[in-house]
Formats: sequence, structure tokens, C-alpha cells
Amino acid sequence: MANARTRAGSNLLLDEYWESGDDRFVDEVLSLTAGKKLKSLAERWLKDSRPFARRTLLAYIADGCDRPHHRPLVKSLFKLAEKAHDDELVGHFMVAFDRLVERKLVEKSRYDWAGRRSLKVRVLVGTGKHPVRFWGRNDSAPHFSKATRNYLRRRVLRYFRDIGRKDPVRYGKAIRKALVLYRDDHLDKPERLLDAWSLLHMLYHGAAALDRHPDGIRVAKDRSLAELEPAPLWPEAWQGCFEDVLALVTTAKSRTVRVFAVEILKAGYPRELGTLTMARLRPLIANPNEEVQIFAADLLRTAEGISSLTVAEWLELLQIDNPTALGFLCEAIKKHVSPGRLTLDQCVDLACSPVAPVAELGLDWAMTKKAAGVKAIEAILRLGTARAPRVREAAAKWVVSILSTSKEARMTHVRDLVDARYDDVRREALQLFERDVRFKDDPALWSALSESPYDDVRAFLLAHLVQREKALGPATLERIWATTILAVHRGSKQKRTALSQIAARIVAHPGEAEPLVGLLGYALRSVRPPERRAALAAVSRAAFQAPALRSAIGRKLPELSLFQEERA
Repeated sequence: MANARTRAGSNLLLDEYWESGDDRFVDEVLSLTAGKKLKSLAERWLKDSRPFARRTLLAYIADGCDRPHHRPLVKSLFKLAEKAHDDELVGHFMVAFDRLVERKLVEKSRYDWAGRRSLKVRVLVGTGKHPVRFWGRNDSAPHFSKATRNYLRRRVLRYFRDIGRKDPVRYGKAIRKALVLYRDDHLDKPERLLDAWSLLHMLYHGAAALDRHPDGIRVAKDRSLAELEPAPLWPEAWQGCFEDVLALVTTAKSRTVRVFAVEILKAGYPRELGTLTMARLRPLIANPNEEVQIFAADLLRTAEGISSLTVAEWLELLQIDNPTALGFLCEAIKKHVSPGRLTLDQCVDLACSPVAPVAELGLDWAMTKKAAGVKAIEAILRLGTARAPRVREAAAKWVVSILSTSKEARMTHVRDLVDARYDDVRREALQLFERDVRFKDDPALWSALSESPYDDVRAFLLAHLVQREKALGPATLERIWATTILAVHRGSKQKRTALSQIAARIVAHPGEAEPLVGLLGYALRSVRPPERRAALAAVSRAAFQAPALRSAIGRKLPELSLFQEERA
């Protein structure tokens, strides 16, 4: 079945849905194209007291009031709403009518007689979508003419302007309810904002950046929309209503309206803003809209109860995704929170934030902690994943300085840093590896680095082993490790030689089997199956004679069973 808003409507279904109070009634209305039938709905629809009738009526208006052959129904409903002084309904019409006229920005050539040159300028022109009728009324036309569209916009504005002249309080309440209805997709381009005739009058009636013309609002010469400042129609309607304006900041669906409300609050209610508590500010900070977050974060400086926030509440506030607002929050947390209230892990979490101000704060606080013990070292190793580049670079230097002086530093800690995805962290870790005697000749660390996925790490290791191979005694285990790793990277002939030497050493010195079997496994993984057999045969024969050797092979070389299957 086709979507209800694209298929032809049914009069039978329309009457059935109306009687039963089914919300599908509005879809059926939108699908109809019979003007007279539609017009007959107006009075009973507006006067029906059921919540269903009101709900569907508002949904119908929100569709935009521009369906083919719906002109009679729209005009009848609007006139009835005016007559009934139904401010809410007329507010919905205001939002719909502000979308009836569309212009577009085009580039045109104009000659500058004073400068004697041709200029390219951007101007607003009609899209040509709306019919222009010069021969008078045409009741059979499917859509409103351009003139009627402009008339409807002026008429709905006149309705609210007259209310504001007589009763600014009523006007203010009605307008604020209507402003909530504007959405960002209604005003997503400069030309669409300029076409919102009523909205611009409500918010920027006296703005110097705008010129009002009968054919539409334009940006004044040598001005821009960025210069717009609140200059509302009937300014008194925005006085003495702090709570209503504050609510508009969070409920408005359009950035234009939210920014206007924020500016009204800053200009007209500084005292009230200064007394806002953290309980009132927290939902503003958590608001998904950037301008609201920045506004709320700036108010933190004077918020009541800010010093009593728990660490968990501060950390929750720092989760918002807005660099500008986070800058304000970091200033506030520095002022009101002592680093001693946070654990080392919490500081590291902050330092790993992608937002630079938060990450800098976290690192500064982490560096005030005593990083002693294995757990502390494991905590600060996470700084190698910090996403803010400047923070990560400073953190890597600090972590390396801790490892270089700590007795609890282990090979695995250096290995984890060398495995970092960021080259600045790997560079610091490799420098530690090269200068610290605890790590520079650790065969297990050599083995781990030789299998690194990073070219810079492998190149660094090979250069290091070339130097160490010359310095180490020929009979030492470290020399055998260095020679084997270099052989794996140099070529097949040297690989086979290294395998033979390791196997012979294991057979001759079963007491050294534990480290050598691991090295054997590393070398075996780099050669083809036929090249493995000679070394495995020698080691296997020795294993049958030495139970301790069999145990070492089982722990260090569990894949040996796979090689046995290949041999069979």
C-alpha cells in the first residue's frame, strides 16, 4: 500500500476516521484534492472539542499549508482561527506561512558607474515556483499565488502586532509558544531566514542590519546577518518573563531562536542569571546544542552551589562535546576542585580526552600524583593513547621519565609503549630502550620488537642489534638472540644457519632450553616447512632423553605438534 500522503484520499475513510477519532484522519485530509470537500471540513474541525481534533489540526498546519487544491481549507481555517482569537492556532499558521515564500541567491553583473567597472553581486530573486496571476482571482488554481502568499504573511503578522499594541503580556506568551515551532531545517540557509517574514519582525524588527521591502526582507548595504542583534517587535513583551525566556533557550528547535533568547537573557536579566544554581545549569550544559552549552558554561563562574559538586558530577560535565564550553568548564574546575580529590586513574581519563583543554588539565593533575608501584605505572601507560597531540607528547616524556627511575618498571611496560599507535610515543619509548641497561639487552623485548607492525620500530631494533652483536661475547645467550633476529631479517641462508646453531645449543645445554626454545619458535616461524625439519628432528631427539626439555618445549613451543603433523 502506498504512503498515505502520496496516494489519492478516500472520502469514506475520511468520515470513518473522523467519527472514530483516528489520527490517520490527518493523512487522509492531506491526500485529498477536492477543494469544496476540504473547505467543508474547516468549521467542524476547528470547533470540535475533542483532543483528537486539535491534535490533527495542528499536525495539518505543520505540514506547511501548501498542498495542491488545499487553498480553500487553509484560508477558511485561518480566518476562523483569527475570529476565535485562537493565539496558539494562529501561531502555528505563522510558522507555516513563513515557509510559503521562497527566494534564492543568484549572482548578477552590475555596472559601477563611479568606478567604471563591472561587478558581480549576489541578490535574492524569486524561484519561479509560485504562480503570478495578473487577471484576478482564480478559485480553481491548485496553489496560492505569489501575491496571496505575501498577503498571508503580512496578515498573520498584523494579527500579532495588534495584540502587542493592546496587551504586550498576551502577545509575549503567544509569540514564545510559536517561536518554539520553528526548526533548523526551516532556516538552514540565509535566504530561508530572510524569507521568514514574521519571525524576523518578531525578533529583529528594529535591526539595522536588515532592510524591509514589500517584496521581502534584505540585508542592508555593507551589513551582514552576523551583525544581527535582538531588536524585537514590542520589546516590553520580553520584560519580566525571565523563566519563559530561559525555557525558550532549551525548548526552541531553531538555532536562530535559541541565540535570540540567549542574547535577550544576557542583555535584560544579568541579575537573574547570576543567581542560577548548578541544578538549573546542569540541563543547560547537557543540552545538545552548541550555543546553549557555551551560554551555560559561561554562567558557571557565578553559579550557586558550584563548589559543592562531587568529583563524579564534574567528570560528567566534562563529557560534553563542545571545545568552547569545555574551556569554561576547565577554568571552573581548576578554581573549585583540588587535584587531590581525583585518583590517578581519573586524571589519566581526563588526559586521554580528545579535547585539548580537558586533556591538558588531566595531565597537569596526573603529574602531581606519585606514580609508584606497578598499578600506578600501568595506569600512566594509558597516556600513550592520549588523542590531543601536545598533551600526548608531554605525557610520553613524563611516562618515560617515570619508567627510567622506577624499580617496578618491567620489560612489558616498555613493550606496551613501543606498541603505541602514535610515532611520538614510540620514539620516546625506543630512546628509553636504548639507554636503559635493564632493557637494551633483554632478548624477550628484542623478540617482541622484531614482530612490531611499525617500520620505525623494526628499523630501530635492527640498527640496535647490529651494534650489540659486535659488543656481546660469542658464547652468550644474548649474542645468539641478536644473531638469530638479524638472520631472520637478512635472508634464508642465514636463517638456516641460525636454526642449526640454536638446535645444537639446546641439545648441548638442556639447562638453557627455556629461553632458547622461545627463540627457536621465533626462527621457525620465518622459514619454510622443509627448513624446519632438521632443527626439529635434533630438538625432538634430545627431548625424548631430557624430561625437563620436553616441559620447556610444551610451554614455549606449543605449536610443535603442528610441525610433527607436517613431518608425518
